[in-house]
Amino acid sequence: MSFIKRDSLIITIIAYVGAIIGYVNKIFLFTNFLETDQVGLSNLLITIAAIYVQFASLGSPNIIYKFFPFFNDREKHHHGFLFGISAIAFAGFILSTLIALLLKKPFQHFYSESSPLLVEYSFYIFPLALATLYYQIFDSYLRSLYKNIVSSFLYEIGLRLFVTISISVYALGWIDFRQFVAVYVIANCLPTVLIILYTWLIGQMQFKLSFSPLWRRLIRIVMVYGLYTVLNNFSYLILLSIDSLMVAQMIDLNSAGIYTTMIFVTSILLIPYRSIIKVTTPVVANYWKKRALNEMEDLYTSTTGSNLVIGGALFLLIWVNIDSLFYFMPADYATGKYVFLFLGIGRLFDMASGINGIILLTSNKYRYDLFFTIGLLILAIITNYIFIPLLGMIGAALASMICLIIFNILRIIFIKIHFGIQPFHHRQLWLPFIILAVMLISASVKQIMNVYVDVLIRSILTGTIFIVLVYYFKISEEANQLIINYLIKVRSFLVHKK
Repeated sequence: MSFIKRDSLIITIIAYVGAIIGYVNKIFLFTNFLETDQVGLSNLLITIAAIYVQFASLGSPNIIYKFFPFFNDREKHHHGFLFGISAIAFAGFILSTLIALLLKKPFQHFYSESSPLLVEYSFYIFPLALATLYYQIFDSYLRSLYKNIVSSFLYEIGLRLFVTISISVYALGWIDFRQFVAVYVIANCLPTVLIILYTWLIGQMQFKLSFSPLWRRLIRIVMVYGLYTVLNNFSYLILLSIDSLMVAQMIDLNSAGIYTTMIFVTSILLIPYRSIIKVTTPVVANYWKKRALNEMEDLYTSTTGSNLVIGGALFLLIWVNIDSLFYFMPADYATGKYVFLFLGIGRLFDMASGINGIILLTSNKYRYDLFFTIGLLILAIITNYIFIPLLGMIGAALASMICLIIFNILRIIFIKIHFGIQPFHHRQLWLPFIILAVMLISASVKQIMNVYVDVLIRSILTGTIFIVLVYYFKISEEANQLIINYLIKVRSFLVHKK
């Protein structure tokens, strides 16, 4: 489908613009104007709210992706689908809030010594969670209508600009830290207000109660699916967040500030992956509806090849310039160098696995993914308890890398056994050796005193060697075709000049 490439490209551009703004926020402003424990607080509030939402949503975003194709009928207000999903999510939020209030004292006891600042500001988790919940619902709803661009803009650029404003007014001394936290929370809530307004403006606010026969026929299936996906998503997000939460508890909030900043640095690797996921999720759901496994395998393979090349290039560009990046941050953050290395390898393998999670969660085998996730969550807790006392933050990153690799290998094997499709071809086995070779070559180049010149030279050297090797070993057909097209344009330009 041509719109997949078009929307993926636009969303990727939006995401990279957002990443630049995000880097200004997290690398320059946060690290230089907030203490490390304050950085840890700011990041963990968002992390805990996201975990909260996975339980509170009762699987609403995944329900939308899987079942909206059956309800999609604008003349009939989509059979009251948006109203029904919103009601389910609100009920989940109320239930989650009651449980959270019951767990308030254990939470305070758990973090009171190592992270008292987190306990003091924990009440902000509730508005953050509610805003995040409804953003996810309307984002999923719009993506199911193949309207991907505006919601991506609001999250990737709008949100980060709001955060820039919040940290800037604090840096200028116009507000104190307590007021900054309040403004920061409001900034994170604003995209939800705007996405709801956008949905209304385009005439898709089909918010109408309906007793459609579709609901009566599918409600039991919807709720069972929602239950499994909420448990799975909740467990998966815990799997991704347990390291930073355990660093905050087992070490302190200062270490959590450094660790979560390194998590943010690795997030740039996931930009193309997330862009593809946003566009392909409703497409995969439709493939299952039509039982179009051949088309699904083509999509599975092509997205994996693209993710490998782009993710590998971004990982290398950050790693070879990591010391220069720390130049712009307080000295304490340099202790996160190998945290980035292990987290980056784990995220790269997660990307390399393509859309395996989407394929599994939108299939009739979605229940099995829950067992994978819970098993890996137990492994994550065990490995963090082993490695954090031994290696500190680096141990948490190592545990995260191990769990992500095992988790995705299990998913790939399961999908191959049950659906007969897999994402890799043999040429892609060369990529780890290519990345290692480029890392060694870059490490042999002496550091140049001028940090800007050093970044420029290392980036050009790394990029050139990586592109040549990727092209030679044919890691991705899409990447090779893109390189050929570019060379043809350059040649045409030079001939025209003559």
